Amino acid sequence: MKQKTILYFPVLNWEFLKQRPQQILSQFARNGWTVYFCNNTQTDKPIEEVEPNIYVIHSFESFMKDVKHGKYKIDVAYATWAKSAEHFDKVNAKIKIYDSIDEFPDWEQYEEFAVDSADIMLTSSQRLYDIRSKMHGNVHLVRNAAPSEYINKPSKRPKEYEDIDGPIVAFVGALGSWTSTYLIKKVAEKYPTVFVGLEFGKQCPSNVINLGCKNHDELYDYYAHADVCLIPFNTKTNITQSASPVKMYEHLAAGAITVATKWHETDLYPSAVLTADNDEEFLVKVDEAIAKSKEIGFKEEAKRIASDNTWEVRFMQIEKAIEEYSLKSGVVIGS
Repeated sequence: MKQKTILYFPVLNWEFLKQRPQQILSQFARNGWTVYFCNNTQTDKPIEEVEPNIYVIHSFESFMKDVKHGKYKIDVAYATWAKSAEHFDKVNAKIKIYDSIDEFPDWEQYEEFAVDSADIMLTSSQRLYDIRSKMHGNVHLVRNAAPSEYINKPSKRPKEYEDIDGPIVAFVGALGSWTSTYLIKKVAEKYPTVFVGLEFGKQCPSNVINLGCKNHDELYDYYAHADVCLIPFNTKTNITQSASPVKMYEHLAAGAITVATKWHETDLYPSAVLTADNDEEFLVKVDEAIAKSKEIGFKEEAKRIASDNTWEVRFMQIEKAIEEYSLKSGVVIGS
């Protein structure tokens, strides 16, 4: 049997953070698949093997010509942005997967076509599963997950933490429209609070210690040595309600306690993620979390949850969906 292949359409660059697409495709590669990851930035650089079995395509147009002329055979075409589903028909893949991961208003106009074009639908949250299940007959809930390499990984206290007195509260992520900078500011009025990440339309409050962007591999230390990690999202938006926060799973894997605004996805693990319905309750939960983080056995409980929700576990869900579709449709991949 030939090696199975999966192609990811251009949406983002391989080296830009480490998001759901890179995590999932890394699992495909580790399980023997050949992965073709098309960078969003187009250059004339040759195809580049960035990890074993993972090839970054820098010229999508050139690669598609080679696919058309039979140089590459694609078993699975994988899209995470609805608009990129327009490429499905050009690839002649045996299985087309559309992974619905966000609910941005600008994407809505492309959603119906993407759903109709897919053989298998994946969704990252319960809300998205409920929406897509009314549109498609083969939908699977595959939430975001924890990197298994975080669990029980040795950590080093970040140098920026060394001069901070008292409990450290951390928000790690993008300061986007869905983030409540008000809540971060209010927490910082009581506890030393650090921000690690990118200002993405909103500014870091002046009373928060802005540590800027870090490489994904560095984030573990900032989680592991914080007393509390925050997910202060605005729950009145569909963007939040449809989100499965990757950072929550990363906090768990680092043994850190999380305080989050309450929606379905943050309410799944109450023993390690404290949720709040309103601003006042959020601040109270931060107090509770600081005390709870010191309890014997808490870190082990957080890591236990993370172990049940790794990217390896998510890959097995996707692999099962592919196998079930193959059996039902008669499609043979890897041949």
